[in-house]
Amino acid sequence: MKYVISIVLVSMLFAVDAQSLRADVQDDVHPYLTQEFFVDLGVYFPNRTVAFQVNGSLDTPNDIIDFHRDLELDRSDETFALNFGWRFGEKWELATQYFKSSGGRKAVLEEDIEWGDVVFEQGSSVSVGQDFSLLRLFFARRFESSERHEFGVGAGIHWLELGAFVEGDVIVGGGGSIFARESVRGSAPLPNFGVWYTNSISPKLAFKARLDWLDASIGDYHGALINTSLGLNYQVFEHVGVGLNFNIFDLDLSVHKSGWRGRANLTYEGLYANLSIYW
Repeated sequence: MKYVISIVLVSMLFAVDAQSLRADVQDDVHPYLTQEFFVDLGVYFPNRTVAFQVNGSLDTPNDIIDFHRDLELDRSDETFALNFGWRFGEKWELATQYFKSSGGRKAVLEEDIEWGDVVFEQGSSVSVGQDFSLLRLFFARRFESSERHEFGVGAGIHWLELGAFVEGDVIVGGGGSIFARESVRGSAPLPNFGVWYTNSISPKLAFKARLDWLDASIGDYHGALINTSLGLNYQVFEHVGVGLNFNIFDLDLSVHKSGWRGRANLTYEGLYANLSIYW
């Protein structure tokens, strides 16, 4: 019995020492590596490239329309963006990302635009618009190389919603014109694989990087996707920090729906400035 008591006492001493060591380690590394939750709230400043192709009812391929070059849509954008992370269990993490972008304007066409079965002729005054939203869910297994850095490998899903429209007067026979509006819309759940890495450069400063990719056919969609981010986060107070990241999202999507047969090519790249909360 005395040996059991001795073993229990020694185990308790080791547990206390280990707990103290973990506390010291937590004070010596960035909260991204120690806290259970984090939220990044901020503004994304991407330059965007948006192009759509909408084939006719006979599935005859039309030209892809660059909304910036052909329809004078602004390339720059400012949009709210959010990241959330939850570290649970010994080695697991759930991460989310969200942002939404939209834009529209009026333009005078410098050349014919063929959208589905409608031809908007050169010189026509048209209104155009597009919108896009991204919700990313990612589930990963953490692998720790040291107390100051870790990396993870996992899988997730990108829920994408995108749409575009062109409307204006269409010239018909006899010199007359009629008003026409043509639009497309789609939503696609695209799974992906990914990796990420976090390094605590100092107790106040952390470097984060991640990469998601996909090239697969899902139902009516075939998509090639890259979603990546590189950035730094500085801890200002115990539970509050600021971050600056460079984000790239690139999507090449083929669509074979009854109401939309064609393509969508979307690229968003730029800085993401955020306020971070960890707890």
